[in-house]
Amino acid sequence: MFVVPGSFVPFNDTVTLLTYKRLRNLDLDMDVFAFHGKEDEGLLKQLKEDDNYSKFHVTWTSELDWAIPRYYPLRLPAGLFLMNKYVHDALVEFEKKEYRYLFTSIVPGISHIAGYRIKKKHPEVMWYASFSDPFKGSPYKKTDLKDRSLIYRFAFHVGSWCLYNDRYEEAAVKYADRLVFICEEQRDFTLRQYPNYEELLKKSIVMPLTYVPEWKMYRDIIDAPRKENKVKQAVHLGRLYGLRRPDSFIEALRQLKEEDPDLKEKIVFHQYSEIQSADVQKIKEYGLEDLFMIHDKVSYDESIRIMKEADVLVLFDTLMPGAPSQPYLPSKIVEYLLLKKPILGICDSNSPSYRILREYGYNTIGCSADEIKDSIRRILTEDRSFDYDLSALSSDTYRMIP
Repeated sequence: MFVVPGSFVPFNDTVTLLTYKRLRNLDLDMDVFAFHGKEDEGLLKQLKEDDNYSKFHVTWTSELDWAIPRYYPLRLPAGLFLMNKYVHDALVEFEKKEYRYLFTSIVPGISHIAGYRIKKKHPEVMWYASFSDPFKGSPYKKTDLKDRSLIYRFAFHVGSWCLYNDRYEEAAVKYADRLVFICEEQRDFTLRQYPNYEELLKKSIVMPLTYVPEWKMYRDIIDAPRKENKVKQAVHLGRLYGLRRPDSFIEALRQLKEEDPDLKEKIVFHQYSEIQSADVQKIKEYGLEDLFMIHDKVSYDESIRIMKEADVLVLFDTLMPGAPSQPYLPSKIVEYLLLKKPILGICDSNSPSYRILREYGYNTIGCSADEIKDSIRRILTEDRSFDYDLSALSSDTYRMIP
C-alpha cells in the first residue's frame, strides 16, 4: 500500500493517529510519504514498542509547519509551493514501485489531490480516501467574523481557500474507490451534497474512532482509579471556538450559582486551551471565575493526567441547531469512554456524540441551559458507576480492507 496522509505519526494529531490506527493491523507493507511534523516523545515511545509500526516505511518530505501553515499565515507563499510539490513528488514516489492500494486523508486536504493525480495516471490502483471532517458545505466556513479585524478576516478566508478547499473533498468523493468515514452522520452530511448519493453510499465504509489496546497510554486510562475529590473537578481539554460554543453552559452556571451560592464548594469546571475573549468577558461579568477556571493548552501526556485526576469529563460539541445532522465527532470521546467517568455532554440530539453517549448509557447530555443545569444537578446527586464493553472501541476491529 502507498500511503499519502499529509502528516504521520509520531507527529501527534487526531488525523495522524486515525490513519495509523486504521492501517496498523493490515497484513500489508506500507510505504508512507508524509510531511515531517514535530515528534511527540510519548507517542514515539509507544510506536517503538508496537510491532505493527515496522510495517510502515516512511519517507519524509517538507516540514509540516511550512507546508501547511495553519498557525503561521505569513508562511502561506511557501506553503502553496510545498503543497504543490507534495502532489508532484507523491506521484514520483508512487511510480518507483508497484502498489495495489492507495490511502489518503482529508486533513490536510492536499493529500486527496495527490491521490487524485495518482489515480488518474494509474486507474488500476484501489484508492481508499479517509475523511475526518467535511469540507464542502462546512458550517465552520460560515463563522461570524464581524467582530474580527480586517487582517484576521482576510487571513481566515485565504486560509480556508488554501487549506479547506471544496475541491480536495470533491476529488476524493468522485474518483476514490472507497470512502472511509468516522460515523454515519459525517458520511451522510458529506455525501448528500452530491447528486449521486445512493451510488456514493455503496462505496462508503464507516470505521469509528478507536484506541490501541496494547499501548500503555491507553491501558493507563482504562486502569485509572475513579477519583473522588471533595470538590468535584470537571475538565474540558480542547478549543472553544466557532460552533463549539460555551454560551449556554455559561448561562447554566450563572443560574445555578444564583440558586446555590455554595456551588463552588461542590463542583469546579476547568477549561484547558483556547477560549474566545467574548466568553472570558461573560465569565467575568457573571462572576463565575471561581466556578469556570481557564488554563493554557497542555501536552497530550498532561491532558491524560488531568483526565485521570478529574471527577467529571466535559465534552463541548459542535452545535448546529435545526440541522438534520451534525457531522463533527470529537476524538476525545474515545478517551472519555475508556475512563468510564461521569460525562457532561454539551451536545444536541442531531450529533454523533449525543447518539454515542446515549448508546453507552449516559443521561447527562443536552445543549440548552435548562438541560445543562439538569445534567449538572444529576452529576452532583447521583453516585453512578459505569460498566460497559470496550471491545467496539478497539483498533483490532480493523484487520482487513473491505
